[in-house]
Amino acid sequence: MENLRTTIAQQAIQQLQQHYCALSADTIADLEHYGQILDIEKGTILVKEGAYSDQLYFIIEGGIKAYYLKDGKEITDWFAFENDFICAINSFFLQIPSPHYIETLEDTAILSIDRASVEKLCDQYHDFERLGRLSTTRTMLRLQRKVVSLQFETAENRYYNLLEIYPDIELRVPLRDIASFIGITPETLSRIRSSKART
Repeated sequence: MENLRTTIAQQAIQQLQQHYCALSADTIADLEHYGQILDIEKGTILVKEGAYSDQLYFIIEGGIKAYYLKDGKEITDWFAFENDFICAINSFFLQIPSPHYIETLEDTAILSIDRASVEKLCDQYHDFERLGRLSTTRTMLRLQRKVVSLQFETAENRYYNLLEIYPDIELRVPLRDIASFIGITPETLSRIRSSKART
């Protein structure tokens, strides 16, 4: 089991360097020291509404969603898959209770690291600070694209744009979550998908 976790940790480091930036041997050693590899079952709630969370998650394999509860109904806010970072952003950065839930969509392997360790690594290593900047920029660009999509694009275009970003998302995410994420009803999504199947 320990050898497997070491292998997964090495995979995480490799993915970080491939998709973000190169890391020095010292940075890697400390990241492996402070980080924790976790194997999480599908449907596990990592963060609950109203809870405090100081954990940052890097997804090695699998998928995670963030959502709000409004009148007992889930409003999906974000998806994260392999090579993405995700956290309860309000709680992580502002140290306040999280307004949303974070839940695994699939059996998921993650590298988890707490805020204090992230700050320590950023202070000590320029390359880790750069990693943080690049990951934040990537998230901000995705968020900006989502806002523009919701404001200016048709429901059909929002659906096709999501498929362009995540071609296999319908195999990995419940359709109700996809509909919620792009701001339409499940019935509208069903009509769009039926029209797509006929073309």
